[in-house]
Amino acid sequence: MWIRARITVCDMDHIKVHISRLEIQIESMSHNANFAIGGQDAIAVKLAIDEIKRKLEAFVDAIKKLGRYADLCSDNIMKAREVILQKITTGSGTSTTGDSLWEL
Repeated sequence: MWIRARITVCDMDHIKVHISRLEIQIESMSHNANFAIGGQDAIAVKLAIDEIKRKLEAFVDAIKKLGRYADLCSDNIMKAREVILQKITTGSGTSTTGDSLWEL
């Protein structure tokens, strides 16, 4: 049971890391946008906009990856809850084989 709790904490740490990366990407895009807004040179503005577009694509990819990872974590939590409920309803408090990750 402790291992499953630790896995959940690790999953949450991974999500935190992904969110931190997204924050960094947002800051970078904001910096580029501010540069483009203040730019007087049309070439510099175009380069800044191209950079923003490139970073936006990476940002969208990171959001999708984070969503998939969050779905995986959610599925794992649901499976663990099902196992706990099964153990509670059957009254079995010990593992019979120890083969399954989700066994108590």
